[in-house]
Amino acid sequence: MSEVLEKIKTVGKNTRFPNMVLVVSLILTIGVTYLFYQSAKNKDLLRFNNEVFRVQAVIENKVNLYLALLKGGRGFVETSKQLNRRTFADYVKNLEIEKNYVGVQGIGFNKIVLPNERETVYKQMKSEGYSDFKMFPESERDSYQAVIYLEPLDERNKKSIGFDMSTETNRRAALEQACNSGEAAASAKVVLVQENENDHQSGFLIYLPIYKNGELPSTIEARKQNLEGFIFSPFRAGDFLNEVQKNASVSDVAIKIYDDEATQENLLAQTEAKLDKDFTNQLSEEYARQEALDVGGRKWIVKYDTLPAFAAQSSLGWTPLILLIGLIFSFLLFGLTYWESAARAKMQVIAAELFESERQKQTSLENEQKARLSAEQANKTKDEFISVVSHELRTPLNAIAGWTQILRTDSLSTNTKNLALDKVEKNLRSQIELVEQLLGYTQIITENIDVEDGKVDFSKMFEIVFQEIEAAARDKEIEFLKDNQLNGHYVLGNEDKIKIVIHNLLSNAVKFTHIGGKVEASTVIDEENIQMIVRDNGKGISPDYLPRIFDRFHQADNSITRAHGGLGLGLAISHHIVKLHKGTIEARSEGIGKGSTFTVKFPFV
Repeated sequence: MSEVLEKIKTVGKNTRFPNMVLVVSLILTIGVTYLFYQSAKNKDLLRFNNEVFRVQAVIENKVNLYLALLKGGRGFVETSKQLNRRTFADYVKNLEIEKNYVGVQGIGFNKIVLPNERETVYKQMKSEGYSDFKMFPESERDSYQAVIYLEPLDERNKKSIGFDMSTETNRRAALEQACNSGEAAASAKVVLVQENENDHQSGFLIYLPIYKNGELPSTIEARKQNLEGFIFSPFRAGDFLNEVQKNASVSDVAIKIYDDEATQENLLAQTEAKLDKDFTNQLSEEYARQEALDVGGRKWIVKYDTLPAFAAQSSLGWTPLILLIGLIFSFLLFGLTYWESAARAKMQVIAAELFESERQKQTSLENEQKARLSAEQANKTKDEFISVVSHELRTPLNAIAGWTQILRTDSLSTNTKNLALDKVEKNLRSQIELVEQLLGYTQIITENIDVEDGKVDFSKMFEIVFQEIEAAARDKEIEFLKDNQLNGHYVLGNEDKIKIVIHNLLSNAVKFTHIGGKVEASTVIDEENIQMIVRDNGKGISPDYLPRIFDRFHQADNSITRAHGGLGLGLAISHHIVKLHKGTIEARSEGIGKGSTFTVKFPFV
């Protein structure tokens, strides 16, 4: 009796199970925290990329809208019988630029004036109300490209009337490009004539050439000779970018637009939000991006950086809290299991001490235990799948624990030690396979998997899997036969998923066939389908269980003492994969001990 008590007391001091619970809980906590962190990080990156995409789309749409505006203006000039200030102003007024083309400063006409035509132009402009009209800068040139009209004629735009755009390098380059190409051309970074000292911004212009008779000459020289002028629009780059940001509904990303190269000298505009080096990109370097755009033949570089407001909307800040909650839960669970183990050991000691003196109470205790077993049996029936999973997960752990205890023995032979290590490794692999099977089933059932991602050589895949299973068949002395009649037939789908189906059917056939049995696998063409038949003379399937053969978490023998392990997910996974590939799978059996036949069909391409 004293020896029994000593053993029970030793059990009470063993904290292996609570420690194991603590380790598993901590691993799960770290895993969940990491998954949450990655998920939040991916959501932030997706949100950032979506905002970049919206800004890019708004810029492109606005540029295309402005080009359409200029083309309409060119059509108006070309078709006007008498172009003057009033008709041009009426045309622009009807466009309602302030309402329909927000961001553009106006639309203007830039006319080619030869020296001998200058006085005529002066008289015309004064007759139209420009009493103080003059072309500037004042100097003798071979030709003038002066701004004749610019509407709406507000205080800013009045400053540009008469300005010869060919006198400034960047404007002249854009004018020449538009003339030679016949297409719209944007200028490099310029300072608009309209700017004042109080509200100074960089700007750019877009020009569209107008040729005599409204036709595009075929050669560059002819285009220069027949050039009548340009329809153009000036833009204040800062106002343009602010309008883009407003339309894209982006306020938590800093935007910079560069002309040609991303240097400070080429900076066209940036958002008004102040960039703080201590906060910008505080989440990750991944939240910075640079994109190129073509705007009227000019290369724009648009640079994006996250702002503190972006980080404020991120879920990453919850990561430490989730980790803290997980740690608290882990230690609480450890405390509960430790207390429960200690309490159980204490009760066992008390029971052992009273055993000899109160033998009659043992009967009541045994009856209570029987009642408990009956209740456990009822719960086992109710929670059948939970019991199977618990058993399958616990069995390798128990084996590992037992062999680990043996390894602690001082006097171990090398063979025994190697055997123990092999057993531990084998059970670890078994544990990993069970977990991966559960995770794999969850992924297949819950995720929206696109199975039509390529052509799969079914014959080749069948041969590969057959060779993998052949070794297990030889170990059981099973006659493992194949008949592959396919020749260059493909299935449209996911190669890995189709391999799972073939592997599950062949491995199940070998698994449930007795030593010395026979398994036959064949592949044929059945009308428009590839048909694989797996037939064995093994254990067979009872008629009651056959309708539920493809249900999840079901096996013909669900007891914890069953001869064959597993979670009962293989056929359910196969059935789901076959359905995703628009195929069919069925099982037939004449009953227990009479073998079974599985037939699966996939449409071929």
